[in-house]
Amino acid sequence: MSVLERFCITTGKENFRESAVYALACSYSYIEKEISDYLRPFNLTPAKFNAMMVIKHAGKDRGVSQIDIGRRLIVTASNMTRLLDKLQREGLVERFSREGDRRVNLIRISKKGSDLLDRVWPGYHAKILDIANTMNTEKLKQISGLLVKWCDKLGEGRPC
Repeated sequence: MSVLERFCITTGKENFRESAVYALACSYSYIEKEISDYLRPFNLTPAKFNAMMVIKHAGKDRGVSQIDIGRRLIVTASNMTRLLDKLQREGLVERFSREGDRRVNLIRISKKGSDLLDRVWPGYHAKILDIANTMNTEKLKQISGLLVKWCDKLGEGRPC
């Protein structure tokens, strides 16, 4: 019995549309749990980790605007504010005003945050590779190509 059939989702030729959507949702759920379990001992969630990665790599030393972080992570402004408040309280990021325009908050990774990401990254990357390597290279290339096309198609005309 397949995972989807355990959830009473019939798979097969006639239900390929539903199977595709539910299989993607099920895969996401599994991956999210694996990543969350890995990050938990570091007191990180996937949301915190992803925000910190954007801040560190997109912002570099100059910082990145709160709006830009939200766009890259597809997060509402209020959720982004709460997340950044937590990260700032924990000393993982720093907020400062843009020179010449104090209305714009820029966010920069702190030394503590950067050091934490440097410690977390090797295991995180290994976890991603372990998950991906459950399929052979050829199938992964096919899946990747199809999912990128599907994502692009679903996102047509929608702002991120």
